[in-house]
Parts: sequence; structure tokens; C-alpha cells
Amino acid sequence: MHHPPICMTIAGSDPGGGAGLQADLTTFTRLGVHGATAVTAITVQDTRNVIDFDVLPARRIAQQIEVTLADLPVSAIKIGMLGSAENVTAVADILARHPHIPVVLDPVMVAGGGGALATEAVVDLTRERLLPLATVITPNTPEAARLSRHEDPARWGETLRALGARNVLITGGHALSEAEARQNPQPPIVNELYREDGHMRRFELPRLPFSFHGSGCTLAAAIAAFLARGRDLEPAVIEAQGFMTDAIASGYAPGKGQHVPNRLCPQ
Repeated sequence: MHHPPICMTIAGSDPGGGAGLQADLTTFTRLGVHGATAVTAITVQDTRNVIDFDVLPARRIAQQIEVTLADLPVSAIKIGMLGSAENVTAVADILARHPHIPVVLDPVMVAGGGGALATEAVVDLTRERLLPLATVITPNTPEAARLSRHEDPARWGETLRALGARNVLITGGHALSEAEARQNPQPPIVNELYREDGHMRRFELPRLPFSFHGSGCTLAAAIAAFLARGRDLEPAVIEAQGFMTDAIASGYAPGKGQHVPNRLCPQ
């Protein structure tokens, strides 16, 4: 019997469903992709911030990934929060043995509410081990600065490419400065795609006057879903941004903090 493409998320669990593997699975389902998971961390968080988290042992994460890859024809992998240097190493070791599977790396370092999710050791190993294995990485601007070790935004994309990342999508949906937030209309979100062929393409997306929880997870998961469905990279990025724009436009505040994208929105 024919089955939908299979996409795997390697990420932490968000009990409120706004981010993490819950956001990834909802996105996969909405885009017609079967979702498989490897849980990396159990977080205690709400729509305002991450309160605490426990990281699963690297051995257990590796077992989840390996048994899934041995059983299912996974067409793409999305990586989110890994939580420890040992987990980065374990995931990198497995990915190196499966170079044919497209990988979308969302280098989660800070929660939307500001809580830290990655130590310097995690950042260093992500830079050294995971960047060269990813089909595309999707850092927001603070993550791009931290990964590239550059303060100059003009250097981020090419520096990350020089570090081994094949394609880099730097997303501009970060929090605005006080002056920017007072503008009417809001300045657009600007995403920059640095391609492996050396070209760069800018995308402008509408910005809403809200802070969103889980938007980075949603965009990266959507790119992975379209790659799993057979799209080339740039069309996958374009379609994922279209999905994200619709999800943000119909977003809602389910709790007492940030809005979340409406990943069930009609396309």
C-alpha cells in the first residue's frame, strides 16, 4: 500500500505543544508527511519561557534514531534541540552513516522567552560536527551570530558556509528593538538564503505585532516536509515560507504568553 513520505524530527518535547517535536509533528501532518520522532529532552515550559529541562542520555537518543532508520524509509530529518555535547556527537555519528537523507538543522540555542537551551560546548560541537552534515541550517539572527562568532551580520551567511554548511537560511523573525516595534506598519521579516552555489537570495515576509513561540521549529519542519516530498532545496524553502506566512497570519495565543503559529491553517 502506498504511504506518505516519512520525516523524522530529533527534538525536545514541549508540554504545551507550541514548539519542539509537537510543533514539528503538527507541521508534518498538515503538509501530508508521516512524522517519526526521537525525543532528546523533556522540557518544562509554557508560552512564556522555558523553566527547566532534562536531557535524555545520548545512548537512548541514538537507539531511537537507529531503530527508526532501520525500520522506516525516512526521506528527511529535522533536528532541533539536542541539549548536550554528547547528544550532538551521537547524532552527528549517525547522520554521517546516512548521507543520502536530507537534513534540516534548526540550531536551537535560546527559547522564545529567553531561556538558554545550549551551552558553549553544544554550540562548538554543533559548529564542528553538525554544520557539515546538514543540507540546510536555519538559524535566527542571534543563533547565526553565535555560531559564526561574528558581530557583523554581513559576514554571518558566508562564514557559516565556510564552516561547512551547504546552505544557510538566516531568519529575521527575532524580537524587534523598541524603536522598530513602534513603527507602523511593522518592518518586514527578512530571511536570507545563502546557497551552496554561492548565490544569496533575500525573502521579505509580513511581520505581525506579536511575539511567536515555535515559529522557528515550524519553518524548519516545513522545509523538511517539502524536502521529504521531493522538492529541491530552494522550492522547499519558498513553499515552507508560504506555509509559515499563513500559519503566522492565523496564529493565536493559547496561553498567557506568546502567540503560536496556527499550523492547522488551510493552505
